[in-house]
Amino acid sequence: MKKNSLAVLNWVALIFACISFTAIATILLTLIMYPLEIKGQHLTSYGLSATKLNANYQQLMAYLNFPWVGKLVMSDFPTSASGAAHFADVKRLFLLAWALLIVTVPWALAFLGKLRQRRQLDLLKYPAEVGALLPVAIALIASLNFDQFFVTFHHLFFRNSNWLFDPNTDPIILVLPESFFSHCFILAFVIFEALMITGIIRARRSWR
Repeated sequence: MKKNSLAVLNWVALIFACISFTAIATILLTLIMYPLEIKGQHLTSYGLSATKLNANYQQLMAYLNFPWVGKLVMSDFPTSASGAAHFADVKRLFLLAWALLIVTVPWALAFLGKLRQRRQLDLLKYPAEVGALLPVAIALIASLNFDQFFVTFHHLFFRNSNWLFDPNTDPIILVLPESFFSHCFILAFVIFEALMITGIIRARRSWR
């Protein structure tokens, strides 16, 4: 009974390690991606230079990722009470992702090390194949109507409508266009698929 429970926990840790790694890697890579978005989406047309826009984005990301940054302050963008409440909700999700990453990645690596020692990496094949197919199905749904997918995503993760920003009170939304978030989803998809494909390759190689 104990062995079965531990086996389940090992697989759960591996799943959450992949999800949290994907989330955090995507979050960090947006720091590189956002300057490209500024140029590609012509975001400087809203009146701020690329340098200032990037500085404000970094301030937002510092608030969302660092537990010790208790208040959101962006140099060039005011934030309404509802906007601040939404970003506080996002911050909780980000910190949860960081906590899961810190707890599950070492556990998952130890589990993978045991599978390798026991020459049981072939066990990764089926879960990795299923894991690779699920994001494809989600991506197909999102590609049909990203607007509706975006709305549904927010309804799943947030219990209020604070995410419906008014540009007059929360102008930050003007420089965080929907296209930026669609690119974030694409990036997360690529990272997660890369993890799953790596698992499939390792499993197949273990048969040789």
